[in-house]
Amino acid sequence: MFTTHKDIIAHANDIASLQAWKDFTLRFWEESTPTVVENASVEDASVEERSSQLFHNGFYRSRAALYDLTENDLNAYLSDYQSLRLQSINQKYQTVLSNRVLCSHVMANYFEVEKNVCLVSKNGAQWLEPPWWKAENSAPSVVQVHSLAPDNYARYRKITIAENSDSLAFQKAFINQLVEEAQEHNEALVISNTPVQHSWLTTLSPVGYHLLHVLLVREPDEGLPDIAAASLTVGTQANQLNARTEPARVEEGALSASINPQTGLITACRGLNQQGSVDTYIQHPDTAQTLVGEHLPNWAAIKKALLRFFDESSYLHVCSLSFVITETGISFFGTNTDVMAAHQMHQPLLEHPGIANHANAING
Repeated sequence: MFTTHKDIIAHANDIASLQAWKDFTLRFWEESTPTVVENASVEDASVEERSSQLFHNGFYRSRAALYDLTENDLNAYLSDYQSLRLQSINQKYQTVLSNRVLCSHVMANYFEVEKNVCLVSKNGAQWLEPPWWKAENSAPSVVQVHSLAPDNYARYRKITIAENSDSLAFQKAFINQLVEEAQEHNEALVISNTPVQHSWLTTLSPVGYHLLHVLLVREPDEGLPDIAAASLTVGTQANQLNARTEPARVEEGALSASINPQTGLITACRGLNQQGSVDTYIQHPDTAQTLVGEHLPNWAAIKKALLRFFDESSYLHVCSLSFVITETGISFFGTNTDVMAAHQMHQPLLEHPGIANHANAING
């Protein structure tokens, strides 16, 4: 049994581990360098040395500030490499979680799911519903575009198409533009309707969706479903430029509100400040709306649906899901392994016995 992240990576030689390392490496070098990391070690190591240490332990560079690794031991945290590696625990059933159309069919049995209208790929458009120009109703005024991979938000955006939306030429031109994009990036896209966010969340901050992230895991002894972590990412002016097209991310200044899985109570809220260090918040810094001490709307029903889904999905061992909170419940937004930082800003995930058990299993 390997006890440090560096040892775990050094002995990774199976296909799943190597694929996770490849995915981690690509993302590591795509991530922008944090603004404040100069005091990253007790020896006052350079930025390059800190970056190298994080890389060889499987952490993205932003984690130095988000986890305050000047004070905390990085081996207490689930690494980003491990987060990617955990997906293989689900074996072949991970395929369902890796396809938005398939995943949406499953999720619709438990949660609200916005209707997928069209699948766009380099080969053209495949309509999952009657094309707008053949339906009785005109095109919707707003749609959202996701990657077919439900854990990839790089291509996500909301698009307003009200102007000339009744025009056949306009609608076909819109689809053709997305086909060209799919060809350029060699990536399939899904067009769907948009959920309406709960009014309380819109009051907190009016720009973008503030997503609920839930990490589900099975207890190590009896295999019972458990909510290992729940958090809410809330956008701020710091990431307002991207908020209209991409979900708020803690790496870019969004707040992470920690949620008690039993009660739905927001117990803490943290986020990066302009200097690149983590601050604690009681209220939203832009709107002065209270966060800590508030309960998420309809949490009892949301929790029941989450546990029912995971209980009946016995083939899954670990599952990270993101949702838009609506007036009536939650609308499935995607699977997401890239939100572990939002959870771990409050508490290391390896302190949860279910997560630690699975991490030990993949570590060998």
